[in-house]
Amino acid sequence: MKVNRFYRFAHAVVWAVCKVIFPTKVIGLENIPEEGPVLLCSNHVSMLDPVLLACSTRRQITYLAKKELFQNAFTNWLFRALGMVPVDRGASDIQALRTSLEVLAGGGLLGIFPQGHRYRQDECREIQNGAAMMALRSRATVIAAHVTPLRALRPTNIRYSAPIDLSDMTRANSQALQTVSERIALNIWQEEK
Repeated sequence: MKVNRFYRFAHAVVWAVCKVIFPTKVIGLENIPEEGPVLLCSNHVSMLDPVLLACSTRRQITYLAKKELFQNAFTNWLFRALGMVPVDRGASDIQALRTSLEVLAGGGLLGIFPQGHRYRQDECREIQNGAAMMALRSRATVIAAHVTPLRALRPTNIRYSAPIDLSDMTRANSQALQTVSERIALNIWQEEK
C-alpha cells in the first residue's frame, strides 16, 4: 500500500517536532513487517498516541477514529487526507469494518485502539472484540503496541510485540473472539523488559 504524499509530508514535520518535545524510545520496531497486512492494536492514554505511533514507523498507519473527530470541516478534511477512517463507537459500524478489511486486504497497516476510549490510567482493561473480528477475518499479522503515558521533555517508550500467534484460531465464533481479545490485551500490557 502506497503512502500518500500529504501523510509523508505531515509525518516528516510532526516527527521533527515530536522528537524534541516528546523524546521517544522505540522497542521492537523490527516486529512490524515492512509490507503486507498488519493490524496494530495499542493502548490509548493520550490524544498524541496515534501521532507517536505513526512517527515511530516508516509505514503509513490507517487509523480508525471516532466519527466525532470528523464533524468539523477542517478536521474532516485533515483526517481524511491522512487516510483516517471514521467509526461510530456507539453502534456496530459495518461500513468502518468493511473499509478496515479493505485496507488490510490491500496490504495496509491498520491502527486500532481496541479499548474503545482513552484511559489516562495505563492499566490492563478489557478490550472490545472488533480487533479480534478484524484479525480473524483478514488473517493479517497482529502486532500489539504499548505507549507509556506522555510527559513533555521526558522519554516516552513505545513497545511493539512480536506477531501474535493466532494459527490455532480457525473460526470467528464468540469463544475465538474472546480468546483473541485476551491475547491482544496480554501483549499490549506485557511487562516492560
